Amino acid sequence: MIKFKLTALLAVVFSALLMVGCGGKTTQQNTDNKKTSDDIPALDTASAVSGDWLIIREMSDPEKLNPIVSNDASASEIDSYIFEYLLDQNKETYELIPRLAGMPEVSADNLSYTFTINKNARFSDGKPVTANDVVFTLKLIKIPFVDAAATRNYFEMVDKAEIADNDPQKVKFTLTRPNWRGIYTLGLFSILPKHILDPNNITDNFSWDELKDMNAAKNNGAIQKFADFINSQEVSRDAKYLVGSGPYMFERWDTGAGVTLVRNPNYWANANFSNYPQKIIFKTIQDNSAALVSAKNKEVDAMNVIKPSDFYKDLENPDQFNLVKARPFEPAYTYLAWNQLNPLFQDKKVRLALAHLVDRRTIIDKVMYGDGVPIQSHIFYKSSKMLNADLPEIQFDPEKARKLLEEAGWKDSDGNGVLDKVINGKKMEFKFTFLSNTNPVRKQILLVVVDALKKVGIQAEVQELEWSVYLDKTKKHEFEATYSAWTSPTIPPDPYQIWHSSQSQGEGSNYISFNNKISDSLIVAYRDEMDESKRLILIKEWQKLIYDEQPYTFLWSPRSRYIYDKRFKNARWYNIQPSPSYNEWWVPTGSQKYTQNKNN
Repeated sequence: MIKFKLTALLAVVFSALLMVGCGGKTTQQNTDNKKTSDDIPALDTASAVSGDWLIIREMSDPEKLNPIVSNDASASEIDSYIFEYLLDQNKETYELIPRLAGMPEVSADNLSYTFTINKNARFSDGKPVTANDVVFTLKLIKIPFVDAAATRNYFEMVDKAEIADNDPQKVKFTLTRPNWRGIYTLGLFSILPKHILDPNNITDNFSWDELKDMNAAKNNGAIQKFADFINSQEVSRDAKYLVGSGPYMFERWDTGAGVTLVRNPNYWANANFSNYPQKIIFKTIQDNSAALVSAKNKEVDAMNVIKPSDFYKDLENPDQFNLVKARPFEPAYTYLAWNQLNPLFQDKKVRLALAHLVDRRTIIDKVMYGDGVPIQSHIFYKSSKMLNADLPEIQFDPEKARKLLEEAGWKDSDGNGVLDKVINGKKMEFKFTFLSNTNPVRKQILLVVVDALKKVGIQAEVQELEWSVYLDKTKKHEFEATYSAWTSPTIPPDPYQIWHSSQSQGEGSNYISFNNKISDSLIVAYRDEMDESKRLILIKEWQKLIYDEQPYTFLWSPRSRYIYDKRFKNARWYNIQPSPSYNEWWVPTGSQKYTQNKNN
């Protein structure tokens, strides 16, 4: 299911943001190191050949590779080569197109969707993709004990899935109520092989009714046991379980070193989808300087350059290293998040004050080298249709921040330079820690913010953690504040996953525990409204509420900075996440660095 993804890869980056109206013309791509074009380059595959390896730098290992239970951007990018959806998106127009199945038959009342699976669709082990696999995957998502909270919320209105017309290639979804996002929800989630993960047909005994009721599910011990199996590291790391129908097959995961995928030689959809590289290797290099050296030394073929200074200064002349630069716009946004469970951040005047203490324009100019656009909303700033454009930019204004803090009762009563306030009968100083993953640019930005906070009497520190540890802490709400970002699906937005109060439970994506009844009602009304004109009113009203409440301090939508080896042809970036489609890249035979004979 295409959903919001928390990412560590993009330096100052990172979700269900609408791309309608953006088209494929906004990517800035520098493909010759001399000029920048606003257009996606023409397809260059007329003489394409298979072979060679493509080694991509990753900043950290993925969390898990089972697409049902993973929710970080690294895993999603890797999974996109292994697993497939029933439908796909055109990367330039964002229109839904057939993939494993054709476009569905939709009932007149919008309560049933029937997909016919392509009879040629095969998993990489040669077994056909059938309706049984789709039913099985939906059951995994629906099992309340499976670590799929970020995905499960989208399927709340899906009652069941079943084989249709006694045809093993036809699957029918039944909804409890009409939902305008139905085709996106049902068409865009990874299909897993039942014969691999449930060879004994255990899930056949799980009824849809008990999967919808936590108490009923608890009464069936087999459900919890199966969920534990699906949640296990083994299912997310072992090649015998990571079997999909996509253009690449999982080969191995070397902890701390990276993930290797190998070309699926019998890929069922080769006539319509490319898979030119023999291997795609996601190589983990945590240190940014070491990663840059690896690229210069030809040990890495492509990477996102985390530090702007590396991209603009150290790589001012990439031709000397036979590298090419690209600056695509990848839909995403960055933000500061305030944990609402912490008494420091429960007053919206305080949160607004904090927003006035972030000098976004200066940070973008000085730290980001201009690679960012200030934002005020969760909705993608180029979505003129959905964006509430009446939200004024929150300016850097320390004096206004001081007044708001004073109005909220924060004063330096003992003259020690730190604001304090009596909360629940106890004197509390305004001190907290920003949690961040290990990322030099994020740290640099946070230190700028920390300095501004100090000048008004707020004492903040920065704690850096390795990505998997950081994810675990934020999921469990074990933080005070954080700098993070969301990647952006290119389907119509649904704020439910991140903002609805129900998603603050367990390991839901509302990890700041924002709980607002009016926000919840607007989100649900927006979800259920079939009339687009009315939906637009609701989503804009919701944006105004979030703007007033400031649970996030929205920062900017960033541009990404890539470099890649010149030997690759058809290197194109799209306004989508992930932006590069590495399976489309190819190398002429005479320029191939890794050959099957030498290296396989």
